[in-house]
Amino acid sequence: MGVDDGAIPEGGGEEPPQGLTSEDLRLGKRAVKVKTILCLAALASCLAIAIFVMISVPWDTRMPYDGKFDRSGSGIPMQIAFIPCAAVLFALWRSGKKADAHHMGKNSRIAYYILTALMISACVAGQFFIGQEILTIGGYFDR
Repeated sequence: MGVDDGAIPEGGGEEPPQGLTSEDLRLGKRAVKVKTILCLAALASCLAIAIFVMISVPWDTRMPYDGKFDRSGSGIPMQIAFIPCAAVLFALWRSGKKADAHHMGKNSRIAYYILTALMISACVAGQFFIGQEILTIGGYFDR
């Protein structure tokens, strides 16, 4: 019997997968729900930061960049600089929409809470830092 032969698993699929209890699945759904709410709140705050910065500085403000792949020497446009943090938050939010996202045991839930909290916090902090730098470069604090 192969993996792709279309056979129905024994027990009709009524048992939780991988030896998980119904309590594990319930707590896994709760963990995914908490992460979803945090991701949406963080995404809203990142968008608010981006909008505030974009209306507070000149539209052609660029974030300085002189790294390995800099070809022009003029830096990154501020509109592009705000995309990475929001994209990571969007991807993290979408990862909770998978059908088996809540299939996790106790250790997985603990790691899930810790890692997602760190990733979400890092995205918001990164967006704040980028916004602060662009406000400084754009002359917002010199007024």
